[in-house]
This record gives sequence, structure tokens and C-alpha cells, in this order.
Amino acid sequence: MAPRADARCQGAPQCTKSTEVWAMNEQYVAMRDIKMCACPSEFVHGLALPRYPVTGVEDPKRPAGIWKFAWDVAISRMEPQSIALVVNPQFRRSQNQLHVHLLRLKIEAQIISNNYLAGYVDQLEEVWHVAEKGARKQGLGDYGVLVKKADGGKFAVYISSESPEGLFTQATCR
Repeated sequence: MAPRADARCQGAPQCTKSTEVWAMNEQYVAMRDIKMCACPSEFVHGLALPRYPVTGVEDPKRPAGIWKFAWDVAISRMEPQSIALVVNPQFRRSQNQLHVHLLRLKIEAQIISNNYLAGYVDQLEEVWHVAEKGARKQGLGDYGVLVKKADGGKFAVYISSESPEGLFTQATCR
């Protein structure tokens, strides 16, 4: 529960000791990741979280609506073709609370190998279903998920036993 960064507050706390909330509704909150501190203004790394306990990809309570919420926040900060929404596998996460990273794809990752492709969705609420189905097909018990814009208005869903954040995104500015 860090203090919020707010221009209206006198003596606002420094970036690393504050929380910048980008969007919030009854179910979810999106905020600046601490990794944005001391980075150039074009660097984006946000987090979208459910406002109730959900551990991660393995949790049957994982909310389908978090992907749409995260996309809507990301699109207000980045160009659609550069957006990557990422959930890391259980063994690679630092927190025991589901969080979707809002990031830019690495330039070299604009085209991701079909070896990682789980499928395409028309609606972001379908991401968990397609990811889980792809993981079962590949025999993955623990996996990360990356969602990006595809041609024809669809979204591509990729899965990996490694961290999609580290493999395919600009996760840090340094």
C-alpha cells in the first residue's frame, strides 16, 4: 500500500516509493510498474491486476475479463501493433497474485515463431481457454501467456514454458 503519485499532492513521493494508478474499476486495477522509474517517457511497463486474490495461470478463478481491461489500458499508452500482454509462468513470477504485464514487443519479436502459437481469438475473454488448450496439447503444466494483435482484427495467443516477458518484450529500459 504505497502512497499514490498525484500531482495535486504537495511533496509527492518519488517514483519508486509510489503507485501511479492508470485505470481502475470494481474488478481490476492497472498501474505503473516500478520498472518504469528513471526510464525515458516512451518506455511503458504497466500491470493489470484483479482486485481480489487470484494466484496465476494455474488458478481456476482467473478472470477472463482481465485481458480486455489490460488491452484497453495498454492501447491508451501504446500503438496496437507494438502491445504485448503477458502473464508469466508460476515458476517465473515474483508475486503470488495474478498480474498482466502491459509492455511493448521487442522489434525482433514482432513475428513470433509459430512454435509458441496456441491459437487466435476474436474476443480477449477467450484467451485463457485457448492458452489452456494449447498448453494441454503441448504437455505444459506451467506456462506463460503472451497476447498480441494479429491480422484481421484477431488476437494471437502464445504460450511458453519460459517467461514470455523475457523472451519477447521490452521489459526493462536499461
